[in-house]
Amino acid sequence: MTKHPAKSEQTAPVPTTKVGVTLHGREYIVACDAGEERKLAELVKLVDSKINEVVGKGTNASETRLFMLACLLLADELIETRKLATTGRKADEDLLIAAVNHLQGRVASIAAQVGKTQ
Repeated sequence: MTKHPAKSEQTAPVPTTKVGVTLHGREYIVACDAGEERKLAELVKLVDSKINEVVGKGTNASETRLFMLACLLLADELIETRKLATTGRKADEDLLIAAVNHLQGRVASIAAQVGKTQ
């Protein structure tokens, strides 16, 4: 679940916990880092909701196919979220550039006025 440093950087093994999770009515045993159980439960809830979304569309598919379709839905959401984040960052950057340019103009205008009064 979490990224571990390269073996040369590791100082001590990270303790793991085995947790039973249920997806589409079937229980699986999953190992996660100690303390990550709550996060795992949230992930399971999200994945199970996507599986139920596929089932709700009347799909009469095998469990493997349901899981694959749920993964595709999640991947699609991830890609769209990344696109929105990139677009948002670009818009924020453009806004900051415009603000800096405006402030430069104001500073130049004020500096010109100060020079006239002396």
